[in-house]
Amino acid sequence: MEVSVRPRCYRCMRPVTMCFCADVPQVHTKTRLVILQHPNERLHPFGTARMVDLALPNARIEVPLARNSGSLLSPLGVPPDAAVLFPHKTAVDLATLPVGERPNTLVVLDGTWSHAKRLYAHNPWLQGLRHVRLHPTEPSRYRIRREPRADFVSTLEAIVAALQILEPDTQGLDALVAAFTRMIDRQIACLQVVERHGRRKRPRQRESRRLPPQLDAPGLLVAYAEVVLPGGDPLAERAVVQWTAARVATGETFDVLIRPEVAWPSDAHLRYIGVSRAALAGGLSVDEARARFAAFAGKDVMLGSWGKNTFAWARNLLPPGVSTFCLKTAYTNLRNRRSGLLDAVVESEGVTPIRLDCQGRAGVRLGLALVLARWLRTVREQLIASPTPSLCGAAPSTND
Repeated sequence: MEVSVRPRCYRCMRPVTMCFCADVPQVHTKTRLVILQHPNERLHPFGTARMVDLALPNARIEVPLARNSGSLLSPLGVPPDAAVLFPHKTAVDLATLPVGERPNTLVVLDGTWSHAKRLYAHNPWLQGLRHVRLHPTEPSRYRIRREPRADFVSTLEAIVAALQILEPDTQGLDALVAAFTRMIDRQIACLQVVERHGRRKRPRQRESRRLPPQLDAPGLLVAYAEVVLPGGDPLAERAVVQWTAARVATGETFDVLIRPEVAWPSDAHLRYIGVSRAALAGGLSVDEARARFAAFAGKDVMLGSWGKNTFAWARNLLPPGVSTFCLKTAYTNLRNRRSGLLDAVVESEGVTPIRLDCQGRAGVRLGLALVLARWLRTVREQLIASPTPSLCGAAPSTND
């Protein structure tokens, strides 16, 4: 099914028909604004920090990358007199500070209230700053997203309110609020039209987050391929020079070298993968390697690998009709975040890596894929037995 995509403005990240770039004034402030933004807010269609970033040259947005650890720690260099705008119990009303004690740099947390609390908790350096707060005199105009309390306002409204206190003579702040209000009004009018004509549910954009049943296959194999650039040519199609696999149940391994059919890889690349030129010269042809692997794999084989590219590179080595799946996809679905590198995943989950009896680097890489497949299989068994365990803690190690 073909899904139409609306043209988008990549400056404000809104559909072209809803672009607000031309409506945003330039506001030159003396105060430096540092916006620490939760990753989930970065591409939110109704986020207001993006409008602040477009309007205030003296503002910058910093987004911590949680990566595999889940941490939102993002140490930022700010002057000693900086203050964080956060409603902590020790926070001082910004309007009550004497002029000489007011901050020249203001740190603002951007996201939902839950996101802001996480950012604050994950960044101890924020807790060492002065804390200031606001007491809004009117409710938020942010009618698209609901605030948890009546005195909470959007990031843009909070920044404007703070600047009106810190530098009341700055021109353009009212125009910025007006542009914000018009953006909200246009969006609400658009939503009313969409609701009147009905909404079409888009097709699912990603696979189910459940761990795949392929992990339960009795004859499950994990595979790893060493690939090279023939002749070192970056434009050449990658060629497999080593094809390895291991049975998840027993750890039995398969390992063959494959003679290059075209130009050979460089000596530096062979040293990197731990294979000598002499050993590679004594390797098998593609047809011989495919026949041997088919005999090792047996019938009704299920084949997994860390990345999906493995099967694209090794398509000439796979038995006809073999079923494949990607361990990386299974892991990212489980943790609901990007995975990072395979060795980092194994380390973060507390699984002990093993080295398998394969030539060169492949012994390490295939070993990592094997222990991860065993760990995912154990987690799947636990989820089936008890459907609601916490996925935030480490599952038992499966190193046997």
